[in-house]
Amino acid sequence: MIPKRIAVKLFTADSDAGVDEIDLPKYIRVFHEFIKQKKVEGILIDVADYGHVPEGPGVVLIGHDVDYSIDLNGGRAGILALSKRIEEGNLADLLDDAVRKCLLAVKAVEEDGTTGTSFSTAVLRVQLADRLAAPNTDTGYAEFQSEFEALATRVFGDGATVARVEGDEPRRMLGADLSAGSAEDLDTLLARLER
Repeated sequence: MIPKRIAVKLFTADSDAGVDEIDLPKYIRVFHEFIKQKKVEGILIDVADYGHVPEGPGVVLIGHDVDYSIDLNGGRAGILALSKRIEEGNLADLLDDAVRKCLLAVKAVEEDGTTGTSFSTAVLRVQLADRLAAPNTDTGYAEFQSEFEALATRVFGDGATVARVEGDEPRRMLGADLSAGSAEDLDTLLARLER
């Protein structure tokens, strides 16, 4: 079964820094510029500020088919791209596309340069945000584990590792952290996803 939504998150470079150190108002301006200048993919609609929600979605650039946010969930800030309205397709291609959108969003934020945030490419979190198609259970993880492993190899090359995102509560999204031995250039990772 193909999940209807796929979330990909790339964490900030200083993962020990508190989410309080993220200047959310700067992201409001940057995301509005992304809409005006079409800096990221998707049909972009509006920007929403959820800065008042502790460890929440931060600031969200809402789109029809993809949302982008400076996500603060779990106390770890990062850029999150949520591909949504997925109806069909090859899961490997859908995962690659979701990762590519996240990497391009990170690149756009870094090129803008006004947020003061840098990101690490050493870990990429991929979550299947569809509890029906991808339940967060041991069986659900076993069903998608090989897809996560293949994606890790496509993104990071041989030697990449995969670890299930902690917490097997059914209400949480099923996911995995894909890791490389060390951080690599965004363009290198993007080039690996080109087919």
